[in-house]
Amino acid sequence: MMKTLVVLGLLLSACVALAGEIQTLNPDTLPAPFKNRFSHGKLVPADAEWLYTAGQTGRDVDGRIGDGIAEQADFAMRNLYNIVIAAGMSSEDVIKMTIYYLDPKHLPAIVAARNHYFGKDFRPASTAVGVAALANAAYLVEVELIAARVAENRDSAP
Repeated sequence: MMKTLVVLGLLLSACVALAGEIQTLNPDTLPAPFKNRFSHGKLVPADAEWLYTAGQTGRDVDGRIGDGIAEQADFAMRNLYNIVIAAGMSSEDVIKMTIYYLDPKHLPAIVAARNHYFGKDFRPASTAVGVAALANAAYLVEVELIAARVAENRDSAP
């Protein structure tokens, strides 16, 4: 009986996604997202346009590496935000964000920059990964994202 209910729930979720909406998935069978800062999953309909970004680091438009984690996080998030805007999308279209950082103490500055560009209510599926090194020894953070826009939102993008 329980398997039948789970399958029915998944089928209903798929029907909603096929109907042209991106659905946030935070099932009651999982722990609540930490401080409500992310979503466990996003279900995207088949007709969506997709955007995949390369990892963005703490470099500004002139290639200068930011001084410290606050400036590097700001540059990385600004770069991502500008890619999203260039695609005709908005923060609401971001489905997944992955953050690579060197020091867990940097997370508050990274989250502050993320909130500044994408909004405090920004809740994509998210992963934060502590790493030993990034491509350049001066980098403190690197962030990538995936966005999707459904057909009904294509004409209303910024």
